[in-house]
Amino acid sequence: MWIPKTSLTRAVLTSISILFALAWSSPAQTPQKKSGVEQELVRTEIGFFEAWKTKDETYFRNHMPANGVFWGESGTLSRDQQLEEQKEWAKECTVEGYSLTDFGVLPLAGGAYLLTYKADQYGNCGGTKLPVHMNGSSVYILKDGRWQAVYRAEIELKNRS
Repeated sequence: MWIPKTSLTRAVLTSISILFALAWSSPAQTPQKKSGVEQELVRTEIGFFEAWKTKDETYFRNHMPANGVFWGESGTLSRDQQLEEQKEWAKECTVEGYSLTDFGVLPLAGGAYLLTYKADQYGNCGGTKLPVHMNGSSVYILKDGRWQAVYRAEIELKNRS
């Protein structure tokens, strides 16, 4: 096989050779399994959405510590204010379904973890359709033998149709 001996050809062949060598020597990337903590946090967060759908105030009470904070369109709410809003929402809201995706977990100091996610929710409150696409985050601590969200935030994701 004839290959012209120009500097461009040599550069291309050298680059291809380097890429093959790197690909051959690098271990294959395998999907990483979620850690036990990450699985527990995701399960706990999904529990909040299920409790909202089924109007289970006890779940919120058991998974938000007394000093917990919730942040959203209504501003910053204490745990007690959030529980009061849950009671009102239970009267006027219907949740038909939801899905959570794109989870991320970041370990913080002292055994706390930040969980981020995207949520799609389907329902209405007082006849007004809920925003479908949401971004959410929670900071979790392990307290009294269960993961509790010391901080939760949700906001409408406006750049999705």
